[in-house]
Amino acid sequence: MMKTAFLAFLETRINQLLKLDPVTIEALRSLDGSVIHFNCLQPEFQCYVFLDALGVRCAGWHEGSVDVTFQGGASSFIELSADRVSAWDSIKGLNVSGDPEVIAALESAHRKMELDWESLICERIGPVAGHTLVEGMRLIASTFVGAGESLSAQGAVYLQDELKVIPSEPELSAFSREVDALRGSVEHLDERLNKS
Repeated sequence: MMKTAFLAFLETRINQLLKLDPVTIEALRSLDGSVIHFNCLQPEFQCYVFLDALGVRCAGWHEGSVDVTFQGGASSFIELSADRVSAWDSIKGLNVSGDPEVIAALESAHRKMELDWESLICERIGPVAGHTLVEGMRLIASTFVGAGESLSAQGAVYLQDELKVIPSEPELSAFSREVDALRGSVEHLDERLNKS
């Protein structure tokens, strides 16, 4: 009973989120009729997601065939939901199997997914306040990204030039050449000792 209630809640939330992303809805329409099996190993939990033109439906059981199976631990599924950049086969502990065309279409939709948070915020607090809030958030995010990149570059220069903690590229190259020359000399000496 609890699983059914949870799946009903999950289905409602997924469909609400999909309404914020028309591009993903359109991509999923091409997969109308596909059945996706999610098999979480730790903790044990299984569900089936049915894709159709209206969105998704979630169920606790399914007797027919499935197009794609996702299997792994809870941490793998959390990483899958958070990481939109990495290929699915690079997510540790996640196994994705099934129809290669459906997998490719799902992975492409997952990568392109971009929820319209501005629309959701405007719906909650009004269009003027929502737009202002989102613009402020974008400004803050871009400021932090720019500051982070600048700080990283300036920090490297400071550590190299001022504190002499990190060697420069030419110093690393020279050191590498010296190590190679020393290795060659040791090998040559070892050969001469073995011949004696």
